[in-house]
Amino acid sequence: MNIKKSLGLDKNHEKPEEERKRLQLYINLKLASTGQPISHAGDDEFMTIASDLLKSYREKNRQLHNYQCPADKRIQKFLNKYLKDCGDQTPTLPSNTLILDRYGVARELSIPSVSDKFTSDIVSSYRIRQGVLHNPANDRRTTKGSFHITEGGLPIPGDKKAVPKVTF
Repeated sequence: MNIKKSLGLDKNHEKPEEERKRLQLYINLKLASTGQPISHAGDDEFMTIASDLLKSYREKNRQLHNYQCPADKRIQKFLNKYLKDCGDQTPTLPSNTLILDRYGVARELSIPSVSDKFTSDIVSSYRIRQGVLHNPANDRRTTKGSFHITEGGLPIPGDKKAVPKVTF
């Protein structure tokens, strides 16, 4: 693995628009390979050419649908054990995930591809060279009383709210 490439330090930033188009094409390939809808910002001709390859890749993923990496197996085993007395509503970890394995993918996915800005009544977000800047409408610096912790594990601090395990 090339550490400079994974951190984005080997990039030539003289043509950021071309780099962004390549990144959007890469994201569309990743989305298409998992059967998700793709953005229309990519190269339609390339996606048409790659469609058979993507179908083959999706079939391999379908056959490995129930496979979990060792960390996910441990997490799922914990959830199953911890929530066994809550009925058959135990949550399961997703098996079809999108891995952010390249520099810039998270930044590109954080805001719709048609703009470098997203605003709502909760937050204003801007795509900048270093990443994404999020400006919340109400900046709360305290978390006192806002955490709910399920019973049945470690002792719960007095400033937190205890809830029954079934709430999880």
